[in-house]
Formats: sequence, structure tokens, C-alpha cells
Amino acid sequence: MRELKGKYFCIVDIELTEEKEIIQFAAKKIDFNFRVINSINYYIKPIQSDITSFVTDLTGITNEILRDKPSFRKVSKVLYEYIKDGILVCHGLQSDYLILKKHFQDIGIEYSPSMSLDTVELARLFLPTQSSYRLSDLAASLNIYSSDNYHNAVIDVKATAKLLETIALKIPIIQKENYNKICKLLKKVDSNIVLFLEYYKNNNLTSDIICDKRDYIVYDGVKFNKLKLVIKEKKNNGRILFSSIDVNDYISKFNVINYTVLKKKSDYVSLDIFSLLSKKNDLNLYKLLVKLYIWILETTNGDLSELNLLYLERLYLEECREALELSSNSYYFDEKKQLAKGASNVIVNYDNLEYILNNDEFSNYTLIFENKKILGNELDSNNIKEYRYKSVITELNIAISQNPSDKKLKVIKENLDSLIKFLHEMYISESLVLYNESLEYILQDIAVLQDSLKNIKRYLPITRDFCKQLTNALLNKKNSYTFDILYQESTLVLLVIDDKKVKTLINTINRHDYQYLDMPNKVSLIYIKDEKELMSSKFSGSVLYIFESTKYKNLYFSKRERKTYVKYINFSLKDSFAQLYTDVIKNNKKQYYDAFKMTTAEINGGDVTYFIIAFMMLIEKTIDNATELLNKRINRLSEEKQKLEQFFKANEITDPLLREIYILLLQARLFSLGVGISKAEIMNACGKSRGTIFTRFKQIPKDYLIKVKYGRTESYMLKTSILGSKE
Repeated sequence: MRELKGKYFCIVDIELTEEKEIIQFAAKKIDFNFRVINSINYYIKPIQSDITSFVTDLTGITNEILRDKPSFRKVSKVLYEYIKDGILVCHGLQSDYLILKKHFQDIGIEYSPSMSLDTVELARLFLPTQSSYRLSDLAASLNIYSSDNYHNAVIDVKATAKLLETIALKIPIIQKENYNKICKLLKKVDSNIVLFLEYYKNNNLTSDIICDKRDYIVYDGVKFNKLKLVIKEKKNNGRILFSSIDVNDYISKFNVINYTVLKKKSDYVSLDIFSLLSKKNDLNLYKLLVKLYIWILETTNGDLSELNLLYLERLYLEECREALELSSNSYYFDEKKQLAKGASNVIVNYDNLEYILNNDEFSNYTLIFENKKILGNELDSNNIKEYRYKSVITELNIAISQNPSDKKLKVIKENLDSLIKFLHEMYISESLVLYNESLEYILQDIAVLQDSLKNIKRYLPITRDFCKQLTNALLNKKNSYTFDILYQESTLVLLVIDDKKVKTLINTINRHDYQYLDMPNKVSLIYIKDEKELMSSKFSGSVLYIFESTKYKNLYFSKRERKTYVKYINFSLKDSFAQLYTDVIKNNKKQYYDAFKMTTAEINGGDVTYFIIAFMMLIEKTIDNATELLNKRINRLSEEKQKLEQFFKANEITDPLLREIYILLLQARLFSLGVGISKAEIMNACGKSRGTIFTRFKQIPKDYLIKVKYGRTESYMLKTSILGSKE
């Protein structure tokens, strides 16, 4: 193409000190056929700081290696002349380019490549099923380069070149129909990627690529990979295995053979997926669509979980889940269902229970459940109705604004609000006595509210339904509803288990041939750090669960179970001065009690001087302990910030404000004594508006955060486990 005539790729990688000084610069020039033109490698002595042990462990570069090496200033012109005319290619372009640009600017050189490519972005778009986009992981997964010395700039340049070539080789086999749509989308995302795409679509690199021999389904001008599934006639009665954990973990745990996996309909891509997605002008949506156009040409199952998507991309898919469930063009689901009919073992999750029970094609299968407890929990969780008080508030506020003279509306809102707050406080305190004593009055209050609502039906349908369901839940009316939990997030949510539905399902199960897996009866201790560990441990029979926190207190266990089987032990460092002081006293009981004896002794006549001295000595010990703890946490903060920088790079987090929020959340985890930091405090710390902070906060996945509630205040901390550290 004319735009690329005379050009070449210049692949660059740099290694840095913790203060972002360049200590190694490696680059390689390659032509568009990926033939090496030449390469360079420079070790560079930093000016402002020495090499830390962390950098040495990461890169293998030591202060001794760099002792006689030139500064960046001395080699800058050579480096600039080498890279200035090439197409800049980096794995993690944005961060590397900004650092390069600043280094050149500091010595008076303006560096701005005419074209640049990021192999992280290219890999995310054209290799959408990769589990990780770290360079070493991609190289291993794609079998394109093998080394134990990643984070050496020379090695990373070689691996990046191979990755770029792998992506380029893939482009010619993209089907024309999908290719045209991809090009149109990428013009809105990155014009450089479009040039790269168009060049390699029109210029095959090798004669080995003859044609794509796969079969395709054409739907609405788009091609989908046609599945080649061998459907066998089942020779004996099959089994439906219900799994509450990851399918692969389940297969491994129970050594399942001759199986097929059947997920719910919305887990599979529909042929009309592109019409079901929103039509917003959003770069994240455009990138998602590109990935889908690539993936549907390759998928062997049509399972959307194969895709490794960014957080906002996953949100877009979640938005159309219901439409996927209703779609009649579910080719992949239909094919997998046919395959399941010939399998001796069909592995499904509990979301598929109703579908299995209501499908005559599976009526002769034996249903296999892990155990009664898990079955009960899954039946409840899949038959929960949510009644959000937020929607009630919204409805009431609208009605009040439209009818300002109607005082009854304001009274209804005030009365309902006070009632909900009371229920919330009651359930937080788990005061069954208070509940039993107050139930009659609570129901009377709701009845009064319902009478008031009868006269204004047209205004408040959501509010009326909320009050009705609340009454049913509290009364357990006709044994069809159970009041499960009332909690406060941004607002209150009433979760109601439809017991009538659950009982119907249980009766249907009892009419089938079913069994439970044999579980060991041996009592054992299970130490649990997170939800994943919890789920994987629930098959161990009679277990004494020992937690690091009370986070899962109400999540998986009833009150009876919590008293019998669950213990909570906090293994973390002591988080408060009071706790530290308590521990000091425990470890110095004799000194503490002697102080009391001396003070109350007749000879002292009640003089508290001795006790005060002893007390001050204990406080001194407490301060020493607290100081030691603080120093440990300061040291850990330094370590975790280094890991956080690597996390930013691996996850392409370049927004300075979003980075700052992550750092504040990390500091809250290490220094807030378990209190966390609120969004308002983040807003004040960053000096940004509420809307700006909230927008950035949404970009942080919920499973990255620890949420702490104090009354109505929500505070947050960063999970250090996402950085590969212990919590």
C-alpha cells in the first residue's frame, strides 16, 4: 500500500528502574515479510537512582553491569536515529512510548513516530480467546518463542516480533464478509491498525496459506464457523451431572469421562448477536464487535466464556443476555443439545435445572447432585426475586414532584422509609427477639401504608407491589415466600425466595431417578480465604469451616449452620491500637495484675501512681508494637506499588486518575485499619468532581475490591491478591 511504501517495523522494548529511568534499550528493524534488517541493544546507566533488588530480580540487571555503561544522554542520538523513521511497535505501547518521549524531550529531542502499533491491542483484537496478554504467556500459549528470561529487553523484542508475525499471518484467512465489517469498525478505533490489517489482507506472507477449508454458516451477511460434532446414539441410560463449581474443576475432581457440557442458552452466541447488541458510539463496543467477528470464525463451541474480554466489554454482553435466551437463532446451543443426547454424561450447572426437568428428551436420564445442602442452596439462589427499594424511592420522588400539593405522598414516603430503616437495622443486629416482638406492629404499619396506596394506585404501582411482597415475606403467606435477607448497598433490596417454585422443582426431581454423590464423612478443617476456595471446599463432607473474615457469614450458611459448622478466625495483622493494646495486656498479664494489686494494697492507701506507671509502660509497648507494624506496612506498600505498576502495564491501565484511585485503594488496604476509603474521600483526595470519580470507579471490577459498610457509608479497599500477594 502507498501509505506504507518504504516503511519497516522498528520493534522496541525498554527496561526501567523503579523511578522510570531507562536501563536497557533493545530494538530490531524488520521488513514487512518479517526478515530481520538489523538490531541494537544498549545497557544504560541511570542518573537519579540505583538498581533495587526488585528490578534485579525482574530483569537480571545489576548496578555492577551498569557501572561503566553510558548515560541516556550520551546514546540518545544513536537511539533516536535508529527508531525515528520506523513504525514503532511495542508490547504495551502507551507506557513505553510516553517514557521514550519524555527521555528524548529531557535532552531536547522531539520524538513522534509517523505510525505505531501496540501488540497488546492487536492480540486482544485478533486473538480474543487468549487467557492472558502478558508477552511471556502469549509466547508460551502460541508456541512462538521460548525463554526463561522475559523482562530482558532483547528477549522481549524477539518475542514481540514473533507475536506481530503470528497476528499478520492470521489476517489473510479472515473471511471477506467479516473482514469488511472489521475494517469499518477499526477505522473508528485506530487508523494504524487498519493500515496493518489492509496490508496483510492484500499481501499473503507465505504460500502455505492456500485457503480456509472450514465450513461456515452465513447469516445476515456474516460468517460463523460451522460445528463438526459427531452425534452418537446413546447405548445406555445417561446421567445429568449438576455442578456448582467450574466445569473443568468438576471433571477433574470426580474423574468424569465420556461427557459433554451443556450450558444455558444465553451462554452461547446467537446468530443474530450483532443485532442484539446496543448501537452506542463507544470504543469498547467497537472493539467487542471486532473480537466477535474474529471469534465466530474460529469457535468450536460457540461458548461466550471462551472470550477474554475487558470489563466494559463484558458489561455489553451481559446487557443482551436476556435477548440471547429468547433468540430463536441459537445454532450453537441447538447443536450442543443434540450432542448431549448421545452422551453418557451431560455436565450442566444449576441454572439449567428447570430446562432439564421440563425437557422430555432428558426424562430418562439419572440426575446426579453433589449433596442435599448444595442442591438446596442452588434451588434457593436460582429462585430469588429482587424488590429494590431504590426503584420505590424513584417512583415516590417522581410522584411527589408531579403532585406537590398531595401531602399523602410525602407521608407515605416518610413512613415507608422509617420502616425499611428499622428492618435493616434489625436484620443487621440479627435481633430475633426484637423481630418477634415487633412483627405485629410492623405488619400493622405496612397495612396502613397499603390502605393509603389504594387511593393512589395509578401513581405508585412499584411501591404497592413492594409492600405486598414485603408482607408476604414477613408472614410467609401460604408458605410461598420466605424473608431471606434485607441489605443495604446503594439502597435496600428485598430478596424473596419463591418457596412455592422451589417445592415444585423438588417434587419434580423426586419423580425422576436421582442420586447424590458419595461424600466422605470424615470431619476436617478447611481454611478459607476467598469465595473460590469456599466453593471448592464444599464437597468435603462434615467440615469445620475456618474463615479469615466474616465476609461469607450470610452468604452460604443458615443461622443453624453458622452456629454448628462455621468458625471465624482473623489471621491478619491486628488492625487497631485498641486491639494492639489488648494483645499487649494478654502477653503481660502478670505485670498488669501486679499493678492492680499494688494500687489496692493497704500500704499504698489507694495511690494510683504505681498503676499509672505500669499502665504507661504498657502503652509504650503498644506504641512500639504499632510503630513496628507501621514500618512493616510502609515496606509492604513499597513492594505492592511495584507490583501495581506491573498490574497497570499488564491490564493496559494508562489513565492517570484511574491509576491514582488504585493507589489510594491500595493504601487504604494497608493503612486504613480495615476502615477503607469512601468515594467521597477519594473525590477530595484527587480534587475531582463526583461524576468523574464515579465514572472511573466503575472501571474497577467489583471482584478487585473489598467493600466495608458502616451504617450507610460504603468504603473500599483493593484486594492485594490481584497483585499476586497474600491478603
